Amino acid sequence: MSNDEEKKNGKTDFSKFRISANSSGLPVAQKILMHVPVGKPSKQRYVRVHSDNKYRLECAILKLEDDERPFLISPNIASAVAQDIKLVTLQLSIDRQGNVFLWPVPPVPEDGNDNSWNQSQREIAVMAEKNWVRLSSNRATGSYEAMVAKGEIPEPPWPDLTFEDILEIAFGKTHIIDSPDHPALRKLWGME
Repeated sequence: MSNDEEKKNGKTDFSKFRISANSSGLPVAQKILMHVPVGKPSKQRYVRVHSDNKYRLECAILKLEDDERPFLISPNIASAVAQDIKLVTLQLSIDRQGNVFLWPVPPVPEDGNDNSWNQSQREIAVMAEKNWVRLSSNRATGSYEAMVAKGEIPEPPWPDLTFEDILEIAFGKTHIIDSPDHPALRKLWGME
């Protein structure tokens, strides 16, 4: 049926819109990872943690009050801002919607002086390597609790990037401090 015939009888020939489900001629799109937040998962997000140790980084981060993104601190600068930094293990994580983030999990303290919040957060991060879990705080017990998803949820779609690529996206050029002249340090020290 030609376009003129369709217009005359008022009917559309929908068969001309049919595409085989096996058609490989369709354009394929791929999500480009452009933002990787650094932070603990919110209490209503089910998350997984990558189980491979090459997707972890023991490091120090600095959080300034007026900046939502933390700064990655090099070891040679860490001692100069020791009272303001936080030692963490950044672990590649993902939520049910496929949003990738870096979870700054507190490490076991060298002095053995641990608290139940940090200890429970580490335990839940380990649980999240094999299960979809949700982290919620329980003020009565002074710790986090894990809620494990009950449904059959498929394995997460991890990004096809190196951990270095992911760190580059998360911190970029502006949020890596490897010099005492960094603007964030100058601000912290009241020089700007």
